[in-house]
Amino acid sequence: MTSSRIRVGLMGGSFDPIHCGHIAIAEAARDALQLQRVLFLPSGHPPHKAHLGATPLQRLEMTRLAVKGLPWAEACDAEVRRAGTIYTVDTLQILSAQRPEAAFYYIIGADTLLDLPNWRNTQKVCTLCRFICLHRPGVEEEKIRAAFSDLRARYGAHIDLVPASGPDISSTEIRRRIAEGLPTQGMLPPPVRAYIDREKIYRL
Repeated sequence: MTSSRIRVGLMGGSFDPIHCGHIAIAEAARDALQLQRVLFLPSGHPPHKAHLGATPLQRLEMTRLAVKGLPWAEACDAEVRRAGTIYTVDTLQILSAQRPEAAFYYIIGADTLLDLPNWRNTQKVCTLCRFICLHRPGVEEEKIRAAFSDLRARYGAHIDLVPASGPDISSTEIRRRIAEGLPTQGMLPPPVRAYIDREKIYRL
């Protein structure tokens, strides 16, 4: 990946719902690696989650509302619009074909770093993007360093470790609070909460 290419961050997740922690993590990665753009990728049918509270299109709309007004951010429907189980390797190949001018940097937490060997075709994934890894609460530094070395040796992975983490906000906790009619100030962008209330998502 040459320096002349546009640095594009990829922030994947179920975003059920997208919250202020996701935005903070993306911004930290953007600042650390001078990313020119970050694509937020709500997952369509993630292989590791059987059921999500909001529909794929609702999660896409929440993502659009969350990043509206951020000139460096964009909601991307590359996974939401596809049928069947979605794997990162497929998404990366599609995006690489659509945006040949881009050098992709996949933004992950330390817990995901430890799980990378279990992804489908990790070897191919590592040829299609670099990784930006941020700390996550409860993940030991020693394990992160060991995984970092192993991934470089086994797959030639390019990983930038960023000594930052977003606020400790849980989508599960947000869904619980919404179901109980509790406020979510500081956890959700206000337009996202307004959309959830209007659409009656996560209500019991």
